[in-house]
Amino acid sequence: MMCAAPKDVAVIIPARNEAERIGACLAAFAGQRSRATVILVVNNTTDATAEIARAAAERDNVDLKVLICVLGPTDGVGAARRIGCDYALRHMLQLRYLMTTDADCIVAPDWIARNVQHLETADVVCGRVELIESEKGILSGMNHALATNEGRYRTLVQRLYARYAAGSAQLGGTHGEAAGASIVFNKAAYLAVGGFEPAGCGEDRQFVRALRSSGYQVLHADDVIVHASCRLAGRAVGGMSDALKARIEGTDYLVDDCLPAADWLVRSAVAGTLGVWPPLVPAERRVHVQDLPANISALETFFRSRRVAKARSTLIARTQRTAWSHPAGRWPGDGLAASAAAPATWDPPGCQQPDLSRTSGRIYIERKLK
Repeated sequence: MMCAAPKDVAVIIPARNEAERIGACLAAFAGQRSRATVILVVNNTTDATAEIARAAAERDNVDLKVLICVLGPTDGVGAARRIGCDYALRHMLQLRYLMTTDADCIVAPDWIARNVQHLETADVVCGRVELIESEKGILSGMNHALATNEGRYRTLVQRLYARYAAGSAQLGGTHGEAAGASIVFNKAAYLAVGGFEPAGCGEDRQFVRALRSSGYQVLHADDVIVHASCRLAGRAVGGMSDALKARIEGTDYLVDDCLPAADWLVRSAVAGTLGVWPPLVPAERRVHVQDLPANISALETFFRSRRVAKARSTLIARTQRTAWSHPAGRWPGDGLAASAAAPATWDPPGCQQPDLSRTSGRIYIERKLK
């Protein structure tokens, strides 16, 4: 008689009044890794989320454990994730990896497999969050020009962190997200930083910051995909739903709180005090979407100035190597051997030192940004 393979992967899903979506969420795990247990943390719920989840799991042959709890008034989704992780740590003796997503999300068919593959070389994997295709019409009122500017600025900010922030070298060119909709990690990393904070929002990014600050390798994997709902009435104040709603209703909303103003970024990059990705911008320092063009211009100016400084240093080094490097001091075409007493500042014909006085390696920000 064959023994069942030990369960070594726990998938934690917080859920509050998710009767309409939990069936589709769980169905996405059908046929995925047989050694995974899904732990659904149903909290502060007044609908049939738990009953629908159990029926869906039985129908789709998903190994499901339902935890029902009531969170305190100061607790939030972070507390629910923590409860699920703590249950897995206590009851799954062969546990290696913990994964978390949200009840209004649908993971890709290879979500568990790709995460497990990446966890062979990384401690933490942050997946890419895309919108459910059939729901994108909800966002038809969004100003796409403003959204494009925010995406452009985010690319620049991530590029700066990849170059100048500790532990972020692989951030450039990736999605850069750290959303609870798709974060996975090994058991040791979770225990090392003490798990999720019981916050109502932002517990996911805080968790990733703590891991990166502790030296754990964080991978932002573009091939790990989860599709999130476009609903505008979410469960966490300040979460994705609130962000989408602001982008539909407003023309001067605040951009993502992981995108600091350019003046702060430049000062911090030069001083070497950026900290780790993703940052958390205080409410009073967040950037308004209408100010993004000036911020984009400032970061582009910064990158150009760094390239000029690097090119200047390279040109000086090349000139110094060339100035007196030919065998026996002979310069091609002069027909004469150079005197051994030739001054060190001698320049071969046609190779005079260039005037670099007009090229500055210093950084200028043309305008103080808000």
